[in-house]
Amino acid sequence: MKINEVVNEYRTVHGFSLRKFADALNSKLINTDVSHATVARWEDESTHSEPDVRFLFECLATYQDWRRGFAIDCLTAMFPDLVQSGTVTFKLPIAG
Repeated sequence: MKINEVVNEYRTVHGFSLRKFADALNSKLINTDVSHATVARWEDESTHSEPDVRFLFECLATYQDWRRGFAIDCLTAMFPDLVQSGTVTFKLPIAG
């Protein structure tokens, strides 16, 4: 599945307009401002636009509902080999 298909599916299933979908994604996140225009770019296959990986991980850490599934499905669409391998390694900077 491609990113535009993931976005369209989640938006359609939940009956959200572009603006309401963006508002729902932003609702509990700090320093995140996904706009309806950004969602439209994600949904438009010709733009090849994708959600920021940090944003998706923030969704994973914050939500326990459909938004978590949205983040997982986006990551799977963006990195199918990585997700299917079952091995993910993160290198985080050490605060100093």
